[in-house]
Amino acid sequence: MQNVSPRFSHIAPFERRAIFRRAFVNSLPVLMGYVTMGFAAGVLLSVKGGVPFAPLWSLVISATVISGTMSFAIVPALAQGDSLLSVALLTLGINFRYAFYGFSMLGRWRSIPLLQKWFLVHSLADEIYALDVACRIKDSDKHRYYCLWNHALCAAYWVLGSTSGAVAGAALPLPSKGIEFAMVALFLVIFTDQMKGFFRHA
Repeated sequence: MQNVSPRFSHIAPFERRAIFRRAFVNSLPVLMGYVTMGFAAGVLLSVKGGVPFAPLWSLVISATVISGTMSFAIVPALAQGDSLLSVALLTLGINFRYAFYGFSMLGRWRSIPLLQKWFLVHSLADEIYALDVACRIKDSDKHRYYCLWNHALCAAYWVLGSTSGAVAGAALPLPSKGIEFAMVALFLVIFTDQMKGFFRHA
């Protein structure tokens, strides 16, 4: 990531390290939430998903579906053997709002390589988008560099939490009753924190 693109070559190494530290520190609340909620989603998939090799499934799903809501909603779809079309429509309905996040950021990400742009748009989620928007770095390239680290770190947190939850759910007799409410609780906590930050800045 340090040499992610020639477009960032003018950013001094010490500035890159500073941007990484900033992205990491800013993402710590997301780390706590994503690992916790991801763990719950992994346990739910392992216990109720009805799929073999649940940790592998959880790894693939969490790496490709960076959406807490969808990670919980896909469990009954897998358990019931729903068709790919049904899952695709479910995904579209749940994650449709992320398209607006991506559209609102395309202006800032216009000149970056296609693969990086795809990763940034694909990995957008509520908390990640909030951190992107809250970042006050003025230089456009430095801001994009921050966003790349922010998205990579948050996606890694989600994969770590979800996969470890599936491993624990497969190895231990963990209860799953009520675990679906972890997502609601996490959303309320992060939303409250973001609103407090918004009013402080206002």
